[in-house]
Amino acid sequence: MPSDIENIPDTSLFNPMTIAPQHSSPASTTLGNQTSSSSDHTSPKPKLPSTKNTPLAAEPTRVEKRKANTLAARRYRQKRVDQMSGLESELKDVKTERDDLKVRCARLEGEVETLRALLKAQK
Repeated sequence: MPSDIENIPDTSLFNPMTIAPQHSSPASTTLGNQTSSSSDHTSPKPKLPSTKNTPLAAEPTRVEKRKANTLAARRYRQKRVDQMSGLESELKDVKTERDDLKVRCARLEGEVETLRALLKAQK
């Protein structure tokens, strides 16, 4: 029996990924006196926390990347909206200028016709 008690702390030392206080408390030592708990504790525990902690350790970076990507997509969409509204504004200005030039052109053509008519009348 004393060898089982000595092995329990050793198995918890083999698992550096386990940080839970229950493994280092005296209560876990008394629970560890059972041979089935000792064998269950030794084989699956070292592998489970290492596989669980690896995705959890990668999870904050994945979440951070997702947030950064979301913000980048939001900036891109806003930039595209701003660009489109700028182009629409420029298009509106160009159309207004075109309409003003058409009116001016029509006025000048009317003036040219009037001047030609005056020249013919003088001859």
